[in-house]
Amino acid sequence: MSYTGTGSDGTIKHGLSQKPSMIITKDRGNAEHWACYHKSLPAGYNIYLNLNNAQDDNDTIYTTTAPTSSVYSIGTNNRTNGSSRNYIAYCFAEKQGYSKFGSYIGNGNADGTFIYTGFKPAFLIIKRTSAVDTWHLVDNKRDRHNRVEQNTSPDTNAADNANAVDFDFLSNGFKLRNTDNNGNNSGDTYIYMVFAENPFTTSTGVPATAR
Repeated sequence: MSYTGTGSDGTIKHGLSQKPSMIITKDRGNAEHWACYHKSLPAGYNIYLNLNNAQDDNDTIYTTTAPTSSVYSIGTNNRTNGSSRNYIAYCFAEKQGYSKFGSYIGNGNADGTFIYTGFKPAFLIIKRTSAVDTWHLVDNKRDRHNRVEQNTSPDTNAADNANAVDFDFLSNGFKLRNTDNNGNNSGDTYIYMVFAENPFTTSTGVPATAR
């Protein structure tokens, strides 16, 4: 959605029928960072899509009030709510069998951390939040078979990088396949957003995967 900032603490109607899991906001008329809310970040923290910074403790961007099924809260910061400034915001809700948002802890092992999604991924974004590190976007179009390793990073202008972090896309999730800090450093925290290759569920809402 688009909205005009007020410069005062307030709420934005997101138009979803459930709590958003991730929100990306950009000031349309000024040079400001892309501010991201993610449900796995601590309350009052955010992270920037165009930077490699760790999570940022700044509750003037997205406040410590958790989103509801109708609104989310913004503070007084120019990155989300400067007076009379125009913003665009992209809000994502988790949908079973279609999308998933969460976090995981790296294990520093080539037999890496496995993250259950309930579907085979088509598009995945990860970001280390506990330390400085770049974002990584991978998909099933550049790499049609495992391993999935062609990375693009929105915080740089670099070309594809096949030497940063490796994944296996599995029928029910994704698995890290190297020890690099970018995706699987032991003890570090990473957030992710992932979308399904074939989004569908059974009549009972349970994700359906091939036998």
